[in-house]
Amino acid sequence: MDLRQLEVFINLAESLNYSKTAENLHLSQSAVCRIIQRIESEVGVTLFYRNHREVQLTKNGKLQQ
Repeated sequence: MDLRQLEVFINLAESLNYSKTAENLHLSQSAVCRIIQRIESEVGVTLFYRNHREVQLTKNGKLQQ
């Protein structure tokens, strides 16, 4: 995982909105989606629940203390 991917993950985790993340980072929405899919593939877990109305972090996507 590189720094750009981490930046996208953090921004999406904070905003829970693909459009806002894309706008904040000057990327297309599809680029954000591809980056998140790559991260999930790399780590082998689903990090976000997605549907047409909302995005939420999964238990694996949340930081545990």
